[in-house]
Amino acid sequence: MSSSRVVGRLVRSRRLFAALVLSAAFGSPPAAAAPEPLEPVFTWNAIGRVNVPHGFCTGTLVGSSEVLTAAHCLWSHRRGRLYDPEEVHFVAGWRRGQHVAHARAVAFRLAPDLAFDERGVPTRLETDWAVLRLERTLLDLDLLQPLPVGWPGGRPVAAPRAQLLGYAQDRPHLPVRLRPCPIEPGPGPAGLVLHGCVASQGLSGAPLLVPDGPAWSVVAVHLGSILLEGRRVGAAVPVRRSLPDMLFR
Repeated sequence: MSSSRVVGRLVRSRRLFAALVLSAAFGSPPAAAAPEPLEPVFTWNAIGRVNVPHGFCTGTLVGSSEVLTAAHCLWSHRRGRLYDPEEVHFVAGWRRGQHVAHARAVAFRLAPDLAFDERGVPTRLETDWAVLRLERTLLDLDLLQPLPVGWPGGRPVAAPRAQLLGYAQDRPHLPVRLRPCPIEPGPGPAGLVLHGCVASQGLSGAPLLVPDGPAWSVVAVHLGSILLEGRRVGAAVPVRRSLPDMLFR
């Protein structure tokens, strides 16, 4: 490959990172569908807040003691490093001061090649995922069950009914749902999943969900929004159905 092509790819990659950083830091224009408050439903109890000392993101219980979120949510800008695991709390089903369960993290499992730049932004967006291992199991068959991870059937398909669920900065105490968030065909820049919902700060780490029979499956972790060919779209890191077992076996 010629040096000019390599430079061109690097420039486009940096522009993509910058666009995503601005979205995460300062919020975004209105979503394709207005966010709606999500009243208590058993299915959504697995989605909760990932609380850190100076803010929060969204996370999803994907195992008895594993929570999927975005890696950049764990970065302390004040310290220039990741938070210590014990400083991170997962609060499942947080709704107006009530919750279904909560626990501290005891470890992070991250992409092996995850690296942050001086702004605390992952240098490769496809590595911007994290799994928190909690201090105890949160599995409660009456109130809480983990959500399945990965594409039903094992491969991506058209998903016009995809939706995004999580906690936004302007509505921190009640989960909101954005729908529909149709997933665009084919991989986006850096192998990301592009979808039709642009979300505000706080929804980083939120699950992008597709129908899985009568239930829903997590197919990607929402990062923010990017400007692509003159339009703003949501960007998420795809995840595989084997993710929890692969990371914790």
